[in-house]
Amino acid sequence: MMIGGNRRWCTFPDDRVVRPPQKPGTPQKRNEVFTFGYRFTISAVKRGQADTPLMLFESPVFRTATLLPASKAGLIKKGGPKGPIVMSEDDRRLLKPAEPPLAPDTLVPRWQELNRCVTLPERMDFDLDPGTYDFYLAFDIVNRENSWMHRSSGYLTDIPVETARTTRLDGLVNLGAGSERQVEIESSTIEPDTAATPGASGP
Repeated sequence: MMIGGNRRWCTFPDDRVVRPPQKPGTPQKRNEVFTFGYRFTISAVKRGQADTPLMLFESPVFRTATLLPASKAGLIKKGGPKGPIVMSEDDRRLLKPAEPPLAPDTLVPRWQELNRCVTLPERMDFDLDPGTYDFYLAFDIVNRENSWMHRSSGYLTDIPVETARTTRLDGLVNLGAGSERQVEIESSTIEPDTAATPGASGP
């Protein structure tokens, strides 16, 4: 498999495929962490053996967030002024609803920016028995509940693999502007059998 594009893939603190609708009047929380890690896999299914998929490659799990007690995450706010506070009517209208205070031992996510992007190699090689295969690429993300789900994926079907021949897959992993990500298998070809090509005749 030859991988084109810039071969970069990045995740985000909130990388959920489907986000629940925001309740009216609820303040928008930016950069709230729901993505706790990701991994990259390449798998194949041989025609006639759909019940036994082949895992050709599985990356380590790249952790993008950990749960820490609020006291260690620096989220325990120091006490403000005690007693009543005098406010104007304008100040009261602008006052945001107070969130319940965090207990020191409440677990909160800490985002690890360093781990959110990965770069893939240009080429990956696999040995497969002759046959016809369907190939799949996938970046999966893990959430706070430790459940996995596909986030970016691509596939190509009816790929022939022949004895003593090389099948070339051309894939694409590309990180574009904003959150645009491409993960695709674009084409397959069987490379020429150079061993069977006659050489130049001798004198």
